[in-house]
Amino acid sequence: MNNFLWALKFLTIIPIGREDRTKPHNLNYVVYWFPIAGICIGIFLSLAYLPFYFFFPPLVTDALIILVYIAITGALHLDGLADTCDGIWGGWNKEKRLEIMRDSRIGSFGAIGLICLLGLKYVSLLSIGEISVMNYSPFHVSIKCASCLIPPVLVNKCVALVVMPVVGRWAQVCAGGLSTYARNESGTGSFITGCTTRKQVFYASLFPVFLFCFFYNLKGLMVFAIIIIFTLSWIWYIKKKIGGMTGDTLGFINEVTELLFLLSLLLLSKS
Repeated sequence: MNNFLWALKFLTIIPIGREDRTKPHNLNYVVYWFPIAGICIGIFLSLAYLPFYFFFPPLVTDALIILVYIAITGALHLDGLADTCDGIWGGWNKEKRLEIMRDSRIGSFGAIGLICLLGLKYVSLLSIGEISVMNYSPFHVSIKCASCLIPPVLVNKCVALVVMPVVGRWAQVCAGGLSTYARNESGTGSFITGCTTRKQVFYASLFPVFLFCFFYNLKGLMVFAIIIIFTLSWIWYIKKKIGGMTGDTLGFINEVTELLFLLSLLLLSKS
């Protein structure tokens, strides 16, 4: 439980033993809990979505839940996304890219990246309403008797909010386990890349696979396959650019895979 609580403390602003800065003795076990911490965040978002849904129109509700998500995570991964956009596409060699990513100031690439990602995530979440991706899934069958009482729009969005943070945290584990740390000195993401092995990537993948099968059936596996392909492509691309992962690039992949998850749901709902 100490490893789980430390993972939750690291990934959110939840005040769990904030005065205790001591890391667990074996950080290898912390990354196992990243997807579990993700579903805890997702459950919180779903519960927060309910009062918004009943008191505000959909346009406002989806904007508010994104603000809640940003607040609960302390914008940690969005900061990484902005720094990655500035560094990767603003620098001309490895050293310059890493130097730019160290800079706390945001540049034009970072601002554009944030606007595009938050805008696309907002409209994607807004569009997940009467989608049919969950048809014939175990979850859909289990709540079919209550479908007359629960609006499908509410179910679809709450399920997406539960699974979305799991996808992002799994992508961090995968990228950390299949790559090395790009900097010579330690940083925020060094313990993820340094302590994560391929065995841990495999075991950490079991939980997302279960969630995709439970909520979305075979189409969920197709969504997960799309996310895996993107994650592996990003690992290859970032290794080519700076030689490995940093905390910023892990934050980038967290945010982009969450967006890719929403877009994939919308894509498969049309098939």
